[in-house]
Amino acid sequence: MKPGARPSRPPGAATRNRDAEIKVCGRHACRALFERRAARILRVYLSKDLVKPFGDLLHACAERRLPYKLVEAEELEKLTESRHHEGICIVAAVAPPRALTEILAAPGPAWVVALAGVENPHNTGAIVRTAAHFGARAVVVEGAPKRLPPVVYRTAQGGAEWVEVVAAPALPPVLAEARRAGFTICATSSRGGTPLFTAELPARAVVVLGAEDVGLAPEVARAADVTLEIPGSGHVESLNVAAAAAVVLAELWRRHARP
Repeated sequence: MKPGARPSRPPGAATRNRDAEIKVCGRHACRALFERRAARILRVYLSKDLVKPFGDLLHACAERRLPYKLVEAEELEKLTESRHHEGICIVAAVAPPRALTEILAAPGPAWVVALAGVENPHNTGAIVRTAAHFGARAVVVEGAPKRLPPVVYRTAQGGAEWVEVVAAPALPPVLAEARRAGFTICATSSRGGTPLFTAELPARAVVVLGAEDVGLAPEVARAADVTLEIPGSGHVESLNVAAAAAVVLAELWRRHARP
């Protein structure tokens, strides 16, 4: 089948449940999705120059009779709601979410990131990427929509295929459940707390990060067992939330998981 052709639709493909679909854009993110969850791919859109680099993906689509289409940058921009689509978008079926209880139950060193009021999707994606790099089990996003925007997956650079992203209406119940599973709740603050590099960091930790402008809500801050501060020069008020996540997760990895 020639690149750009549209294979005949599988039975039932005409009826689409948009809430059961996600859009993933970006070359690394789409490659990771294909390698980790190929069975969930529904449709592929890509630019002409990516036919060869993603020839194996198109071949798999042809074998499974899945539609794919060569498109211009403008169509990809509309589809992904981003100019930074990198020439490809995969529409995939949403994976059944794992219960948070199951994620927390496994024994051994573990860390989970909990985001309170972090609304910038670029920051969310960067944190998911960092969480995957440092072996976090999950990123819990307070108030997350049913479907994360494509930019989160692109910025995560494939990290979303290795870390569970869990939506939570509110964080306090999540933190209480994590504590029952043996996790210590570690809030972060730029205005006081135990210096990160001298603190006694637990091997099972939930790292709670708030929005840069307002920080953590009082009810979330009160739910913490310990408050951590990232020491620095003091020349700026605080780190970007994604940078703060990277520093804390790197320290957890260094102490508890580094080979």
